[in-house]
Amino acid sequence: MKKIVVALSLILVLGGCNSNQPNISEKEVRSIVMKEHENSIGEVEIISVQHNWREYIVEWGNTENCEAGTDYIHDATGKVKKSEVSIC
Repeated sequence: MKKIVVALSLILVLGGCNSNQPNISEKEVRSIVMKEHENSIGEVEIISVQHNWREYIVEWGNTENCEAGTDYIHDATGKVKKSEVSIC
């Protein structure tokens, strides 16, 4: 009986560790970043989107107002965890 409990616990733990599927789509993440950085000068362009362990890493730029950066978006909530922005 003890072996069965240990085996089931191990399966549950390992199964949970492999669930790295995001709750929001890449399309939604792109929209979040564009809304976060939109302004009256220029247009935000998404350069790249990567998904890495519970977060999306989105590189973006706006050449017309000389801004660029990287946003880290939580893949379950869609909230911006961190944003790194540079201005020319």
